[in-house]
Amino acid sequence: MPAVATIASPVNLSRLALALGTPRRRRQMRVLLHIAVVAASLVALKSFVIDPITGHFSGSFEDFSAYIGAARSMASGGSPYAQFTSTTVVMSGFTYPPFAAFLLSPLAVFGDRVAMSLWLCLDLACTIAATVILARSVLPKAWPRVELGLLAALTFAPATYNYWHGQINPVILLLLVFAYWAYARDRDLVCGVCIGFAAGIKLAPIVLVLLLLRRHWWRGAAAALLTGAATGVIGLLALGVGPTKTFLTVVFPTLNRGTGWIYNQSLTGVVSRLGYHSVLLVNPPVLAITAGGLVAGIAVLLVAVGVVRPGPRSVAERRAEFGLGVTAMLLAGALAWYPHFTYLLIPLFAVAGLVVTRGWRNERGLLAAAIATVVVFAVVAPVAIARFDINSAPVVGHGAFWWLLLQLYSLPGLTATWLLVALALSLRRSESRSLRPELIDAPAPAVRQPLTAM
Repeated sequence: MPAVATIASPVNLSRLALALGTPRRRRQMRVLLHIAVVAASLVALKSFVIDPITGHFSGSFEDFSAYIGAARSMASGGSPYAQFTSTTVVMSGFTYPPFAAFLLSPLAVFGDRVAMSLWLCLDLACTIAATVILARSVLPKAWPRVELGLLAALTFAPATYNYWHGQINPVILLLLVFAYWAYARDRDLVCGVCIGFAAGIKLAPIVLVLLLLRRHWWRGAAAALLTGAATGVIGLLALGVGPTKTFLTVVFPTLNRGTGWIYNQSLTGVVSRLGYHSVLLVNPPVLAITAGGLVAGIAVLLVAVGVVRPGPRSVAERRAEFGLGVTAMLLAGALAWYPHFTYLLIPLFAVAGLVVTRGWRNERGLLAAAIATVVVFAVVAPVAIARFDINSAPVVGHGAFWWLLLQLYSLPGLTATWLLVALALSLRRSESRSLRPELIDAPAPAVRQPLTAM
């Protein structure tokens, strides 16, 4: 981490601010940003639109294969979980609730190439919409907000991983961004419905109800729970009792058993790697490891919920609260695969909003944690994690330094934990300083002209 510390040091940040402060420098940076956006857009257009249409897509798309396999199984009268297996640490087959299977069922009418192209367009559209909303909600109007949002959608490694593998995380990201916007704007019912709908597709977002309860948003919490329950009823009615029973008795317990495989960056995964548990092969449960993961998960949830306040607070702080909840959601569960951390875009943009509002000098620690998180997830992890295959792991899985190497693969999860702690401390400091939240987001007062001499 020395490189990150150097980048984030006050001296270097001061020099950077001075260097970028001149109009000429700002114009140069804007030109470079436009070039980067155009280049990233052209690469994305070729890789994720043209190549799939022409049959030259090079991604593995194994996750989408599970989705379309479940849709075709249902179309032929079978279960969406027909191909599910829990014999490996990474599992295989369809692993989502019945409601998600119901939403994906129309895929069965398309051929492979058409279905792939449509899905990639959906993934790109959801991620771009989410990042542009995030950028426009937190950054000053004078900034190139749309360009920064596009760059985040097309270059943040966990997000692009979803495109190459065809995952559903971009859809969840967009729903969470809608909830984030509603949370900051005091729209409790909209926030609750978005959370409940996201939880109907993937269960993890249901923990965000804790934020609503802590804020005394009883209607919003009820809306989230009722919406989530409605998705369960829809899944039951659409698919029948059999698939719902399979999900509750087979799939769901498997998702909660935890694994030490390096893609799992939840705190349970960190603890499992410490104990070398279910790293390459599925091992029987170990009480100490299970308890350690559970305690760590509860701890980060308490940290996130503990800084939420029901009273008045600035919009920037409300965004930070929700971003903190999303980070805790990722770390607290039994499983948080590397591509799930595309949701980190929410707390990272929330941090940007706090830094812009309060000034980087007052948020040095938070800024350092955010920079480290971006570097680790966007640069280090793609090389160390995303390109490491489960089939090649046994080659190095028995070496003398394997256990030590294994702990290094926990760096992304630990860095996200640092971001969570730094964000929580920042919100705590705002309380101790007794900031008046109604003034934080208010425009600066007009400068009075001096009175002329009488």
